[in-house]
Amino acid sequence: MQYTAVVKNLIGLKPKKIANLLVTGMWSNQNYAEMKKHGIVNLVMNNWTDNECTKCVPHDKWNINPDASFFYFCTNETVHGFRFDLDTFPWHLIPKDMPVVGDFSSNIGTEHVPWDKFDVVFAGAQKNLGPAGCTVIIIREDLLGHAEKDVPILCDWALHEKSPDTYYNTPAVFPMYVTGMNVSYMNQMGGVDYYLRLSLQKSQMLWECIDSSNGYYKSKIADKAYRSRTNIIFRIAGGDKALEAKFESEAKKVGIVQIKAHVVNPAIRISMYNGMPLEGVVYLTQFMRNFQLRNPVTGFNAKL
Repeated sequence: MQYTAVVKNLIGLKPKKIANLLVTGMWSNQNYAEMKKHGIVNLVMNNWTDNECTKCVPHDKWNINPDASFFYFCTNETVHGFRFDLDTFPWHLIPKDMPVVGDFSSNIGTEHVPWDKFDVVFAGAQKNLGPAGCTVIIIREDLLGHAEKDVPILCDWALHEKSPDTYYNTPAVFPMYVTGMNVSYMNQMGGVDYYLRLSLQKSQMLWECIDSSNGYYKSKIADKAYRSRTNIIFRIAGGDKALEAKFESEAKKVGIVQIKAHVVNPAIRISMYNGMPLEGVVYLTQFMRNFQLRNPVTGFNAKL
């Protein structure tokens, strides 16, 4: 829904009604398809067609239209395990007067948001903040009130803001309430600083397990700078489907479930959102090392 809302609320900020968009995985590619229904989309770069989302198109090859109304990108792609490090993102390439929109659906609450760089941030709550059915949208106030005349009524940000108690319709109260309760708990735990440390610990532990496996477990992300911390995707023994099926089956027997990757990007996918404790990753890496020892493959021998 916010894919449509973003373009319908912001595309008219400049006369040419153009959107700048990066495709770095399945979700931004879906947004690209949606935005094209409602306006002109300038594709800044496309990891999907350029390298199958295994690395980032070099910055000097990015094509940013200076006349575009806004600049959109997804900060972390769950299906392809691709993440932008916001400390090293090429912010200097974006014109200073161009609003920046970030999809933080899978990493909000796990790292700090550089609020001086973003003008609109949206995120589904279901990964790190609360249950499904609640969306968090943070909008720079002066960007309200610029929607296209044919904006779908529930996509009009200003309408919600101006409605009594900011509710145009009866909202999904339960997921909003639970999200609020969980965010309160997160703040009591130490806020984003705490969950950032936790995310770093979990991801470093799993990546070290993968990198020390002599290629038995291997990520498709060629450039380590773009490795996700919340969605780590890997193949086993060069993509041995039978061995990966055995891995999933044996993992399920010991309580490790829901690790089959998306059909668009077949592999093993480990999602480590805020609800995953550090102990769970310790347990997982122990299983992975034992599985490699029990199922040796020539050329991928475990290094003990």
